[in-house]
Amino acid sequence: MNYKFPKYFIGLSLLLASFNLTAQTIFDVEFVFFKRLDQLHMQGQPEPIPLESDEVEFLLSESNALLPEGYRILARNEQQLEGVFNRLRSSPSMRPLLHLGWRQELQDKADTPWLSFNLNDAPDQEGLEGFNGIIRLSRNQGLVLESQIVGYKEPTMPLTEDLSLNNDPESQEPDLELPFSNQDAHQNNNSENNTTGNTSNEENLEPLENEGVTNVQSDSNDFEDDMQIPDELSGFFEMSETIKVKLGKLYYIDHPTMGLLIKVTPYQASLEEQKALN
Repeated sequence: MNYKFPKYFIGLSLLLASFNLTAQTIFDVEFVFFKRLDQLHMQGQPEPIPLESDEVEFLLSESNALLPEGYRILARNEQQLEGVFNRLRSSPSMRPLLHLGWRQELQDKADTPWLSFNLNDAPDQEGLEGFNGIIRLSRNQGLVLESQIVGYKEPTMPLTEDLSLNNDPESQEPDLELPFSNQDAHQNNNSENNTTGNTSNEENLEPLENEGVTNVQSDSNDFEDDMQIPDELSGFFEMSETIKVKLGKLYYIDHPTMGLLIKVTPYQASLEEQKALN
């Protein structure tokens, strides 16, 4: 009996298994960041909100990215959320501002650096104007993705002055028509009583209803608990979340003023790339 074929088959199987093991330590992370245009009567913190890590040396960017060793920005033909980004562009309540992805080798949380990004929208656009964010994917009893984004809009008048006007009984008009329906007012009151300031995604994700999106309500800073709805959106707002992700699943981190769609997929390296690594 010829034993060469079984031995060859076993050796080939072990080789492919080692390739797959190596490939599964490399992941593509892709996200779409957008701001909301339908929550325009909220007041955030008057003082800047610091990021969890204030000394982030790496930058996510399409043109001038500065990444850790072993990381690289995904090319357009490697991204999977282009359709999601385009659908958000057609939404009247959302304005997508950033679509980026990167490839990295998975490391323990303590060894994984934060990646930063920042952007500003045109001042004539509704919603928040500027954003600073940090994000990272690491290994900590599974795949863990952490993100924190602080958005900001300059008020037209100092927040303290605005609050004093709102609290002045003589300046309040009891019969003033509110700029939203009774149903919207009920939802807004529920949001103000909730210290996390989260919103439901039943309406927010209408253009993505067929994407199988998993909604994650984000931890965020406390909003001003005033009886009067502010005249306009102003101040600092924070969207922060840590989630354990499943591969290939689209996650939506929810916030009244902004949102983040994130997907993590395993990178299947070619045999040539695996040989180069070994």
